[in-house]
Amino acid sequence: MASQNNIKCKNCSDFYTNIKHKWCKPCQINKVNSLKNNIANSTSGNEKIDYFIQEAQLKFESYKDTIVEWIPYNQFSDIKEISKGNFATVYSAIWNDGPLQHDEHYEELRRTSNKEVILKRLYNLQNIINDLLYEARVYSIEKRKYAYLKIYGISQNPDTKDYILVFNDGYCLNCGKIVYTYKWCRSCQINNLKNRFENWTSGNEKIDRFIQKMQLMISYYDDIIVEWIPYGQFNNIKEISKSDFTAIYSAKWKDGLLQFDKNCRELKRELNKEVALKYFYSSQNINDFLFEIKSYSINKFSTIPWIYGISKNPDTKDYIVVLSNDYCENCSELYTDIYYKWCKPCLLNNLRINFNFTSWTSGNEKIDELIQEMQLKINKWNDIIVEWVPYNQFNDVKEISKSNFAAVYLAVWKDGPLQRDEHNEELKRTPNKEIALKCLYNSQSFTNDEFLKEVKSYSIEVNSYNRILNMYGISQNPNTKDYIIVLDNAYCENCSEVYTNIREKWCKTCQLNNFKKYFSHEISRNEKIDDFIQEMQFEINKWNDIIIEWIPYNQFINIKEIGEIGFTTIYSAIWKNGPLQHDKHYGILKRISDKKVTLRCLHNSQKITNEFLNEVVKEFSIVKEESSLPNLFGISQNPDTQDYIIVVDNDRCETCNKIYTVICRKWCNPCVLNNLRKAFVNWTSGNEIIDNFIQEMQLKINNCNDLIVEWIPYNQFNNIKEIIKNDSFAVYTASSNQVFSNVLLKKFFNSQNITNEFLNEV
Repeated sequence: MASQNNIKCKNCSDFYTNIKHKWCKPCQINKVNSLKNNIANSTSGNEKIDYFIQEAQLKFESYKDTIVEWIPYNQFSDIKEISKGNFATVYSAIWNDGPLQHDEHYEELRRTSNKEVILKRLYNLQNIINDLLYEARVYSIEKRKYAYLKIYGISQNPDTKDYILVFNDGYCLNCGKIVYTYKWCRSCQINNLKNRFENWTSGNEKIDRFIQKMQLMISYYDDIIVEWIPYGQFNNIKEISKSDFTAIYSAKWKDGLLQFDKNCRELKRELNKEVALKYFYSSQNINDFLFEIKSYSINKFSTIPWIYGISKNPDTKDYIVVLSNDYCENCSELYTDIYYKWCKPCLLNNLRINFNFTSWTSGNEKIDELIQEMQLKINKWNDIIVEWVPYNQFNDVKEISKSNFAAVYLAVWKDGPLQRDEHNEELKRTPNKEIALKCLYNSQSFTNDEFLKEVKSYSIEVNSYNRILNMYGISQNPNTKDYIIVLDNAYCENCSEVYTNIREKWCKTCQLNNFKKYFSHEISRNEKIDDFIQEMQFEINKWNDIIIEWIPYNQFINIKEIGEIGFTTIYSAIWKNGPLQHDKHYGILKRISDKKVTLRCLHNSQKITNEFLNEVVKEFSIVKEESSLPNLFGISQNPDTQDYIIVVDNDRCETCNKIYTVICRKWCNPCVLNNLRKAFVNWTSGNEIIDNFIQEMQLKINNCNDLIVEWIPYNQFNNIKEIIKNDSFAVYTASSNQVFSNVLLKKFFNSQNITNEFLNEV
């Protein structure tokens, strides 16, 4: 277990909200408030904007999340216009002081000065403040949401009085479009590649067209840019393998691969790149050659070889496909796992030759065959290599549990298991590995089937997410002759049983026992409620299920009435200590402080019945991923009225105060529909029938994953290419400025007069 100094905040002495990064959410909130009080001009002067900023500051859940601020306009320098529209102008700028961020080394908030940011100045809005805040809510404060611009704050131009949204630097400085990943702009890179078309040629029109097509297929910053590569670019050409139709060589490409450098944000070459050259004999038949090339990939996360380009031997005139060097250096075959450069046949051969896997024996032919069978089952680079482990390899052997059939011990394996080092691609041992030994009594007399069944109940997959224990090998006690299964140490430190959830190091039994420590003083003094809470606590089945509690009323602050439903008054509030949650890093329960919750105060509920409590179970859920039911945190009681209160997760939309349509995603269908209706005035197709149709389609959405149909101006499409055409319609591929992917366009000929047939097709 970790020391208290490492897991408790040095300011408030409570457990860190994020122990690994030494981040305390309550202390960060206090720090933000104190900075706000000590800094002049820290408010906008507008109550709605100030409330939005305060609300956003309470929403952060991670040490990485952005702290939204009111930013005085004089904080910006080097302001340059990027793009301009009817309702907004976008600028690049330097924020002098920069945003607040948690510094885990100093355990405090610090500013990142001279931060490059984007300013979006809004104007010509119908309802200035509401439209501004609606726009602001579109963006994210969560650093892990890579598909969204991150909002740093709001500002105001003192001369024009226009409000300004401040974002991370997420716009392309060339074309003004939003870019999401490392400031990589697909449109600009495509244009750059098009401008280079005239600078090279293979001498064959079909190959030139093919390469150009491959270049225009890139979708992500790290996709490979296929090129025509002159043969003189290759050095150190060495034959790897040869057949009647092809030969494969390793080589070094002098100039190397052209790729986007995410640090300097431009295209650069990776000099002296190791590649594989695949020669096609008599490849003058271009169609057959190009068909072969289509089997390779430009996606760097693909499990098939990557294609870098095409070349040609000037002497033999044979065409060459330039590939990633994914051929094993030892056997010249393609790696079993290309991404990790792992070759299964060579691994098994390596075990036989270099690790004496042919010279060992358990002394039992069936056990030897079983271990060899387990080794042959390896299918991934990080699968466990099962071994015969001599008993003298174990130190510090300590018994942790015992039954009539077996005993379990913790121990240290001196040499440790064999593992492939993904950096230098060699097999290495991990010395002094903590493991568990399961000693099976009288196992000398086991039949092969009995022992095999026991062994097969374990896993060799390192990233297995289920409850199966990992097995490292088999051993034998030299004194008792009992066989031992060498396992991963997945036994709870407290009760010595296998964790209920091995991956999260969660033990249900111990968590239930811990409840006595946490809740010994927190009782309602109502036997029915206490029994109900205990019963709900015992229903926990997963590490992140919610732990129901009796919550003293004085734990709630910022209580605000939302409305009434029947015999219930609804309030929003902040729960100071917050709910208990299992911390998988340290195997402890800790609280998520300052949790926003909803309080459902039940009128005249002093006399509570079992029937009522059973109804509560039906209305709420303790499963965190449950989307249709609000999560139940506990029960409380107003000390003045004696009315009982159901405490649930914040299940109310901040705009309309109704329960979210999809609670776990905080998505409100009525508000989405309302916002779409308001936006009807901002666009038109010029055709009333189509406008009505699109509006009707928009108002049909009822799930957060539904697509919102739009009228899309034609100038939003790039790289339009025809793929199908007949008498009635044509189909094109295109890239869209508004979405992060390619689209298909289906054009209907003579469709100026809208018919029901056309709308039915849509």
